[in-house]
Amino acid sequence: MQSNSMTDIIYDYFTSRILFGYHLPGDRLPSIRYVRRQFQVSAQTVRAAFAKMREDGYIETTERKHSIVTYHPDEHQIQQYQYSFLSRREGMIDICRSFKILFGPIALHYFQMQNKDSINQIRSHLKKLHGHSSKQLMLFYLEAMQPLNNPLALNLSWEVIRYLRTPYLPRVADFDDTDPQSSSHIERMLAFVEDGDAARAVNEMMKFTSDVTLKFFENIPFAADAYDQVEPVPFKWHIYWERPQLCYTLAAEMMKNINEQVYKPNEFLPSCQALAKEYGVSQITMRRTLELLGDMCMTETLNGVGTRVVSIEDAGYPDFSHVQIRNSLILFLQALQICALTAKNVSVHTLSALSSEDLQAFSQTIEQLIEDRITFLLSGTCLKFIGEKSPSPFIREVYRQLYQILLWGHALYMVYQRTRVSSVYVATALELKKLLQNQDIQGFAAKLTEILEINVRVSKNMLLELGFPEDQLI
Repeated sequence: MQSNSMTDIIYDYFTSRILFGYHLPGDRLPSIRYVRRQFQVSAQTVRAAFAKMREDGYIETTERKHSIVTYHPDEHQIQQYQYSFLSRREGMIDICRSFKILFGPIALHYFQMQNKDSINQIRSHLKKLHGHSSKQLMLFYLEAMQPLNNPLALNLSWEVIRYLRTPYLPRVADFDDTDPQSSSHIERMLAFVEDGDAARAVNEMMKFTSDVTLKFFENIPFAADAYDQVEPVPFKWHIYWERPQLCYTLAAEMMKNINEQVYKPNEFLPSCQALAKEYGVSQITMRRTLELLGDMCMTETLNGVGTRVVSIEDAGYPDFSHVQIRNSLILFLQALQICALTAKNVSVHTLSALSSEDLQAFSQTIEQLIEDRITFLLSGTCLKFIGEKSPSPFIREVYRQLYQILLWGHALYMVYQRTRVSSVYVATALELKKLLQNQDIQGFAAKLTEILEINVRVSKNMLLELGFPEDQLI
């Protein structure tokens, strides 16, 4: 089972490369300083990962020197690890097919944000790299994504790399002969960006990525019966939370149930003991979760009576001094930006695959929001629908996680509802409903994207007004 801490991400990354034969016995691993920049973490986090690798017999470490690989895998271990790669084959193909849909608009955005100085910096860093082509490409995209200031988008990129495992392949399949092509590919992208043609840079990126991935597949020698010996492993997005995971996962699940009116406004929740049993957690964890929901002004606990769901009309301001709520809102803004960048492509991809009956059902869902006077949930409802209905398991997983994070925006809505007339929400909902009824998929996608882009700007301004440091925001 994969962990979601950065220490374990780094551990998994390098041990995978060792197990797959990219790093051979006697090889030096990159410096702590380099790995810090590669993963955007502290030196302490890198040292902890390397210490774990040393304890497990993968490397030797010496103070002020590079770590040395000491692990010698036998043939059986290599074969088993190759099977683990094969178990991801279906997921890999799905990601390759969906890559442009999800990453194309993100790449377009960060290519458009480049300037002369950032391009020169990328070239300067690339000059210091020698050898394997994927190392150059990974550094290029790491550098290119910096202007986004969106660690969640970077997290998603790393998780895809972690799942695809193309950087971990044996050297015989590592295509060292493609280094000139890789360098030429990067230079073509930079040239397009310099010319102000970010779209051509994205097309270049997508074509090369697809070609290289296919070549990786072709160069992996598996026995004909290997496919029958492995269970498929789907892509899972492990988000690196700097907080108690269980409590916040549980809070997000309960917020989803409140939004979907499983728990209705002004009604009391089941007892803490009953909720703990329902969600399979301890009563201490459930009490902490209810305290958090109270700080979010989603629930109110009455001594000796119980905890009730607070209606929107009666809700007060959340406790924005709560450190973990503040961290959640920073993450919320990052998730909202990813949705704003990708919703148009994902909407067209999903809705084009649906029947007229499915589109009608979607329009009825929006009508229900209007009738229930909860049109402030419009954006989240649309994103949840197109995510769940996507033909791509990869997109479904990404949008599932994004929706969970977006639930934390409820805290901002408590402020926002006082400055925005509800009729504006209703008018927007009616427009989206009409577009669906007319089966105007392109129009729906464009309108949803427009709404999300406005929400990004408004949410960022609100966080700034609430005293959030600008350098922590997108």
